Amino acid sequence: MTRKSKSAHDVVLRSFEKAIAATFIGNIYTAFFRRMTINEFRMADIQPGHRVLHVGCGSVPNTLLILAEAYEASYAGLDRDTSAVARAREMVRDYELDEHVTIEEGDALAVDYAGFDLIILSLGVEPRNAILAAMRNGMEDDAKIVARKPWDFMDRLYGRKEFIPHGFRVVDTFHRPDFIKSLLLEPVERQG
Repeated sequence: MTRKSKSAHDVVLRSFEKAIAATFIGNIYTAFFRRMTINEFRMADIQPGHRVLHVGCGSVPNTLLILAEAYEASYAGLDRDTSAVARAREMVRDYELDEHVTIEEGDALAVDYAGFDLIILSLGVEPRNAILAAMRNGMEDDAKIVARKPWDFMDRLYGRKEFIPHGFRVVDTFHRPDFIKSLLLEPVERQG
């Protein structure tokens, strides 16, 4: 039951975002999330010259658009859905952020995570544990991850409990008003 609820939620959200991407409504949707996203990413301490990757950026890459306007850094979005990537690229062009934001189609299990200072893992990206393991194995030791999950009371819908992925520790937490909890993770020392 919980897996079906989560899957249905993910399909509805992806369909909604595809429908509004690169439209006036998409711009309003991004504006709605602006302040919340800025507050959320204060904990990540994005600096000029940082490279930021968003895994599961979707059709409406709100996070990347907002961050690129607020923080001088280099941004990349990754999604496995071909039509989501096309729509996200269109939004990046509409926001005239082509020089700061790139969107690529790809598999999060096959990404080279080296060289990124911050990696964002969207809610709904699966297989979550395997992707986090790939990130941990490939990322720099001083890089951080912002992993989004539902607030704890929604774990029943999503079929999971609080998690601290193997090889990471939670540095900070941000509770967004849209019932998403962002965990700032940093890797613990690797066993030789």
